[in-house]
Amino acid sequence: MRTLLALVAAALLLLTPRPFAARTVCDPERFGAVAHLAWSFFYRSPEEIARGLGMMRDAGIGWVRLNWSWKDFQPEPGPFEFENFDTVARLANEYDIELLPILITIPAWASTAPAEMIARLGDLAPVDRYRPDDLTDWLTYVRTVVERYDGDGIEDAPGSPRLSHWEVWNEPNLALYWVPEVNAVEYAEFLAITHETIKGADPTATVVLGGLSGSGVNNEGTGFLQQLYAAGAGAAFDVVGVHHYVHPARGSITGLREALEATRRVMDENGDEEKPLWLTEIGWSDAPEAWGQPTATREEIAAWLVQVYTTPLPVEKIFWYNFRNLDVTDQVEHNFGLVERDFTPKPAYEAYAAVGEACRG
Repeated sequence: MRTLLALVAAALLLLTPRPFAARTVCDPERFGAVAHLAWSFFYRSPEEIARGLGMMRDAGIGWVRLNWSWKDFQPEPGPFEFENFDTVARLANEYDIELLPILITIPAWASTAPAEMIARLGDLAPVDRYRPDDLTDWLTYVRTVVERYDGDGIEDAPGSPRLSHWEVWNEPNLALYWVPEVNAVEYAEFLAITHETIKGADPTATVVLGGLSGSGVNNEGTGFLQQLYAAGAGAAFDVVGVHHYVHPARGSITGLREALEATRRVMDENGDEEKPLWLTEIGWSDAPEAWGQPTATREEIAAWLVQVYTTPLPVEKIFWYNFRNLDVTDQVEHNFGLVERDFTPKPAYEAYAAVGEACRG
């Protein structure tokens, strides 16, 4: 750990000729992670949630991005089930960790997925990624959960924990999430009515664009993000989020910075110079040959994390994907964690903690 801390400190020292950039790199608000704290089948007790939050706090993680899933709040038409989400919100508040909840996942009873698919899969993907049959039901969910966690003391969760930021969907520029096919105009309309409902429930809330896969920009400087602006969506979000997955040994920090700068240019050219850009997912799986690429060692992933968090990038926050392995298998999606399924730290967790400690000085 001492050796790693020394390497991180040396990396930060390289930034001293650029004091503004150095302050940005060491801003405690910059450190985030994706953690599936509200999945009751994954974090099976308040004690497990608290254990995860404690380790995150110890590593310097100040923000957690997570699903605030409609299908878990309201698996059947009728009353909402708040208990598990109330627990997550309360414990995050106790550990001084801010949450970025994602408004997402349609319950089977409200989905426009084909009936045969619903009969076969229930509310599993991709059923939960189809549009809602009745947008009124979606907006009732949005209004209900924003009101529940707006911290105003009126019909709030116990203790009135405050959730001030809300992300609308995830990767709407991929057919994997915007089923059955990507449609920027359709998402822009969906975002606009959701934004209006969030602000109606909590006028001070911050609305985050559903994290775009990649920069949202193509080689011509257009692409999904520009299509959203053309559709008038600029008025419906306060923050842009993007996702970048770069092989720790084959990619480059320069390439990452250039991709983020491309997103920033589109924002600026559309009059959004003052809006923040967030990197709401970045990371890599240590599973064998993830995505058909050479296996990245855990040490390579840790070294890449240090580069990401110690390099001045044009983003306000960086959320590492993700905090905890999903399962004990060789599947790619199960092995992105900073820690094992049993919470055993990996080198990437130690690297994250070292970056945070070096910044705290």
